Amino acid sequence: MDDILYKNNEFTYAYRVGAIIYNKEKDKVLLFYGNDMDYFMIPGGKVKELETSEQAIIREIKEEIGYDNLKFDFAGVSEEIIEKGNVKIQQLSLIYKCVYEGIIEKEIFKSIESDWINFKWMNIKEINKIELHPKQVVQIILNEKNHVIEIIKDKEKAQEVINN
Repeated sequence: MDDILYKNNEFTYAYRVGAIIYNKEKDKVLLFYGNDMDYFMIPGGKVKELETSEQAIIREIKEEIGYDNLKFDFAGVSEEIIEKGNVKIQQLSLIYKCVYEGIIEKEIFKSIESDWINFKWMNIKEINKIELHPKQVVQIILNEKNHVIEIIKDKEKAQEVINN
């Protein structure tokens, strides 16, 4: 099955899922960054055709990190609209939360799926001090909101979103 991703010459639409994974003490959250990225994101990926969002988040986390047997609960929705010059993107992400009960052996580690993806357990008290994309998802991480909307007008960041 293909990813749910629509593109034409002027517009891209993506349907994604994201995971907020806390450690068992709930004082850290797992984020990722690419070798060429200067910002963090929550783990996740695109939903495939005829796949539920819950199936997608379980698949994505197993593919990227190898974690399985996690119990995910729906946490919220993140909408992004990016419009700058010839870049027009709309992205809808359904966000799930869970607690990783295992032992954290490394604070920083590589994805099992891709060499360029790095994961880091980030202290929640530091979450507002880092560059997180989309920035508004921090409100879901901190249980302040369950629906966030972010409009990006920076062409450089818009190009980064297209590439990821």
